[in-house]
Amino acid sequence: MGIWKRGVVVGRACGRKRLKKQPVTTVLSQNHHGRSVGRKLRQLHRIIPGGGAAGEVVDTEALFQRVAVHIFLLESRVKLLQSVYDLFGPHD
Repeated sequence: MGIWKRGVVVGRACGRKRLKKQPVTTVLSQNHHGRSVGRKLRQLHRIIPGGGAAGEVVDTEALFQRVAVHIFLLESRVKLLQSVYDLFGPHD
């Protein structure tokens, strides 16, 4: 999968108090949720402008940064259009 490079999951071994660290990729690949998360990240990668090729998402942090910027720009456009409508729209 390769999209969760820095995450670590901490779990408890059976009956022992010793903590065992597992990479998130191992945990995600053991169930269908990993495929689901990967699929959703690829879909998000495709719909955000500037996403590049629609292949595997390599840097999720950068993807989420682009999503945040895109949402901010969309909100700014809505505010601008509301202002234009208030200025030039029909007045009662």
